[in-house]
Amino acid sequence: MTINNSPDIKFDLEPAPHIHSRMTTSKMMGIVLGALIPAYCVMIYFFGYGVLIQFLICAISCCVAESIAALLRKRKPVFYITDLSALVTAAILGLTLPAFLPWYLSVSASFFAILLVKHTFGGLGMNIFNPAMAGFIFLVISAPGIFFSTWVSPAPGAYSIATIEQRSDVIFSDKDPIMLRNKIKELNTNADILTGATYLESIKTARKAGAVGNVETIDFSLDSYKAYGYLAIAYLLGGIILIGFKVIPFQMPLSFLATIFIGGSIWHALDPGMSINGIEHILFGGTMLGAFFIITDPVTNSGTFKGRICFAIFTGLLVLLIRVQGSYSDSVAFAVMLANAAAPLLDVLTRRRPFGIGYRKGGLD
Repeated sequence: MTINNSPDIKFDLEPAPHIHSRMTTSKMMGIVLGALIPAYCVMIYFFGYGVLIQFLICAISCCVAESIAALLRKRKPVFYITDLSALVTAAILGLTLPAFLPWYLSVSASFFAILLVKHTFGGLGMNIFNPAMAGFIFLVISAPGIFFSTWVSPAPGAYSIATIEQRSDVIFSDKDPIMLRNKIKELNTNADILTGATYLESIKTARKAGAVGNVETIDFSLDSYKAYGYLAIAYLLGGIILIGFKVIPFQMPLSFLATIFIGGSIWHALDPGMSINGIEHILFGGTMLGAFFIITDPVTNSGTFKGRICFAIFTGLLVLLIRVQGSYSDSVAFAVMLANAAAPLLDVLTRRRPFGIGYRKGGLD
């Protein structure tokens, strides 16, 4: 455990090791929130203010859910809210949920993430699965129709069309988003290229037919695809911030991205009809978000250094397998959940060698 100069800590009750550190949970979560600001700026510019509205809905809902859990456990709500973990969950949900998603579904995902996934297992530090990814999958499985029909194609300057007022009419009043979506698409010089909600969704039919190789090569200088390049840079910048503050180890995102790039490149070379190339695997979908902000969650990944590397590689392989052979266009959330379930096994397989055992011949063994 980490000691934060708190007089309430009882050494006879708390488990070892007792390590003095100035990095409290709230500071760590605050750094994560700050590292997500570049991504939110890019999302607002290319997708409009809907992402900001979704974050506010999720933030309020997550804080309310935290308060309910605190009251049920007879603890002070401020104790749970001020650690900022609920806001981190809301921030990740805000980036992953569709921009036009009705408010009640965003609230449902938030309550599911906090109450059922986080606090059912004992709260922060005890949950097995990543709450944000669980909330995302909850909507994908329970409301796939409305979930996949409320995305919007990216366009430079979309914030000028999808204003807060117009997005609020769609999110809170169930106004038909088709007209607003078309206005955003008109901002693109190549608006007819993206035919689906996202690129991965648009090539799903080609992938099922084994004809991904027939899809035109992506030109990231075109308006429809600029957002994905800039968003990847924003996530990378946020990741560098987290690494610089020693919130996450650089080995995990590096292993994850290398696995997806190398594996995706090999799969594309062997079977171009089924897999896009390695660069496209990294830039499209939630790969970059997952690399720096999701798989690095210290609670739901492995507890050993070797285990974390194995966790990152295993998650990357699952992303490729589900994305190429599965029924869902993007697979990061599903891969993370499966890897979360395997984390305890990785801990056992990569457990640390006990001190003094097996270090020299003739010693303790």
